[in-house]
Amino acid sequence: MAEQLRIVTDSTCDLPLDLVERYGITVVPALIRFGNRTYLDGIEITHQELYRRMLEEDEVPKSSQPSPGQFLEVYKELAAEGASILSIHVTAKTSGVWQSASLAHSMLPEADIEVIDSASVSMGTGFIILEAAQAIEAGRSKGEVLALIEDIKSRMNIYATVGTLKYLRLSGRVGHMQGIFGSLLDIKPVITLREGVVMAVDKVRTRKRALDRVLELTKQAVGTEDPVNIAVMHTRVPQEALRFKRRVEESFNCQELMLGEAGIALGVNGGPGVLGIIAYRVDL
Repeated sequence: MAEQLRIVTDSTCDLPLDLVERYGITVVPALIRFGNRTYLDGIEITHQELYRRMLEEDEVPKSSQPSPGQFLEVYKELAAEGASILSIHVTAKTSGVWQSASLAHSMLPEADIEVIDSASVSMGTGFIILEAAQAIEAGRSKGEVLALIEDIKSRMNIYATVGTLKYLRLSGRVGHMQGIFGSLLDIKPVITLREGVVMAVDKVRTRKRALDRVLELTKQAVGTEDPVNIAVMHTRVPQEALRFKRRVEESFNCQELMLGEAGIALGVNGGPGVLGIIAYRVDL
């Protein structure tokens, strides 16, 4: 009997709904807190509502991981169907999601579950999930899929800039970036993710220069000749993102090029105005 592999993730992955449904991926919603009220991400509050409230209200929202109970309920259901579970999540260096999923796994030791730290965010995690789902559909074994995940992780690159330093400052999750704060209030940082940790790689004076640097750094990372998969991700700057996508399309040999609005992984910590590239070389 063929091995039944199922993928579980969390809502920070920003994977488009049509792909979630196409590959039967289970998405466990993260939590967003405004004041004393907590919402299930993507269920009780949309990205549009999240950013509207961030712009209109003084209070900055907080995000938190799904509870172990949320994961346990999903794991029990899939395990009862006889599935082996690959639970793939946002970087453990800046989020408690992996820890919460691991705790749920410990409550169900008889189930075959692999809890995987993607060491990435947003569509970085999303691309890893998509590659795993396609490998499962192609009949690859669990061991082969796990090896593929590690390979894609090692090839993932993320570069982005933000519209304002306000949300980075208030997020409490940018310890490696404290040097960009202080009196330089008008700077535009270029940020990346290295081994799952957010850090600044450059700081410039204008938005245009920041986006130029995002493009330059991505070119250095993945080249311009080899085929690549790329996602241009933004938070509430759709027209600017569309223009930037055209630049990306002209600059790279894109096998897959997506444009999407990011959710809480980038939005709560970076605020409205985040724009960046998530890219990796394709192993043909």
